[in-house]
Amino acid sequence: MKRNSTEFGILPAFHGDCLLIKTFDSNNEEFIILIDGGTAQTFKYSLKAELKDINHINLLILTHIDSDHIAGLISLFKSSLIDNIIVNEIWMNHPEIVEINSDELISTRQGDTLKDLILLKKPDVKLLEISTKDESILRQGVELVILSPTPQIKDELYRQWKLSNFPKTDNDNVKISSQKEEYSTSLVDLSKISFSPDKSINSDIFNSSSIAFILKCLDISILLLADARPEVITESLRLNCFSETKPLEVDYVKISHHGSLNNTSQELLGLIKCNNFIISTNGGTADHKFPSRETIARIIFNSQRNDEDLNIYFNYKIEELKERIGDFIYDMDFNEGNWNAINRNWF
Repeated sequence: MKRNSTEFGILPAFHGDCLLIKTFDSNNEEFIILIDGGTAQTFKYSLKAELKDINHINLLILTHIDSDHIAGLISLFKSSLIDNIIVNEIWMNHPEIVEINSDELISTRQGDTLKDLILLKKPDVKLLEISTKDESILRQGVELVILSPTPQIKDELYRQWKLSNFPKTDNDNVKISSQKEEYSTSLVDLSKISFSPDKSINSDIFNSSSIAFILKCLDISILLLADARPEVITESLRLNCFSETKPLEVDYVKISHHGSLNNTSQELLGLIKCNNFIISTNGGTADHKFPSRETIARIIFNSQRNDEDLNIYFNYKIEELKERIGDFIYDMDFNEGNWNAINRNWF
């Protein structure tokens, strides 16, 4: 199929991530990239429908092994739908990916592995582990500049995985902006609070091991951050010669970890020039609510802002997010910063 423009969808993935990118290669042949599968419900309610007319995925990426990214892919590979889809290449980092019975749990004791399912259904697929050691990967004119994880973080993931069984808990246990006083603080004031994550990289190894990259299509560019840590991305951008005076310029940024407080720093945003930011979340779970009001403040009042409109896109309606997490943004917030909050799934 011929194509001459890129479109991509941030599918309604509940509290997870699922991205479907339809771009084109140097011969104007369609090039399909699927990034994560969201929750099991994501496959049932949205991904399945999006894939029913697709018979070829050029690149499938599992960014990391958290349940809100892997469960939908397990559902896909357990379905008959995958039998009718050619998959050329799969990226994923793990010594063993395990079956999960719900969208909240990960345990090394459970079930069949995703790798086993892949090898069963797609025995000839090209399976790759990815780290910043790979630097830039080119596929038929489509370039992916790898920013995370480092080889050291990937090795630490494997070490922790092999030494212990991870607990059956949600691995998104991060500090969020849920206190009333933080919700009532102005965005300008919140943007000035120094970034101070409550976990180290090694104690947040699932998110730290996320595969994050700059996607350079022939017509647009997207910074896709999965659930990556800002410290890792910042270091990688600087190693790629980006700085506050020479920032990375992209058309879109998919913000890390559903807009979590711990995954977007002022320093990182100071290395990026972009007017379109995307947050994938339905508001999170009962215990872990996203996005953080502080993250929104940092995006709006970051040092690379100019006078142009800034758009923050959500893949669920703003009203639905507020029903789950409260008034994380107010009408008065739009009086400063020249920005918009927009519900949109396809770009």
